[in-house]
Amino acid sequence: MDGLLLEGLPGLPRRLQIIRGEQRALVVPDATTARVLADLISGLGEPPADALIKASGSVRLVPAEGGLLPHLTVLGNVVHGHTVTHRVTRRAAADESRVTASRCGLEDVLDRYPHEITPGRRRLAGVARALRAHPAAIVLEDAAGLPTWGSLLRFDNPELWFPALLLITTDPARTTGFQHAD
Repeated sequence: MDGLLLEGLPGLPRRLQIIRGEQRALVVPDATTARVLADLISGLGEPPADALIKASGSVRLVPAEGGLLPHLTVLGNVVHGHTVTHRVTRRAAADESRVTASRCGLEDVLDRYPHEITPGRRRLAGVARALRAHPAAIVLEDAAGLPTWGSLLRFDNPELWFPALLLITTDPARTTGFQHAD
């Protein structure tokens, strides 16, 4: 199994497997279910005893608003995602993070703080930060009123071909660009 395997979680199909490079959307009935599932899948909560959550590596959560640290610039946030998971020099982390940020369309906002950029750019910076950890899977939280993930992500970005992407949303209209997880 190379990606993410989920079994026995409330609100999910009985068995859901997402291989690396796939983009899947899971439509759930309400925001509470979405939050609980996102926490469980990303390891922030304790799954039920009969549930199975298995990943071929780490799983990163990108909250709906991006999950950025407000006191760091966009580049600082992306570098932070890299340095907490890899033992590299700060300079190497910054160089590699610039590449990832550019592939996510953030090259013009690297020196700005989260409150200085649009909600869509904050979401993309959260993805860039998650990508620097080289996860097996990324869980994307969704929220009404924000740009859709499908409208933001560049699926031709080669870094997005490696993790499994799981979008959790309450609105089927917000799943463009993602295959539905049935």
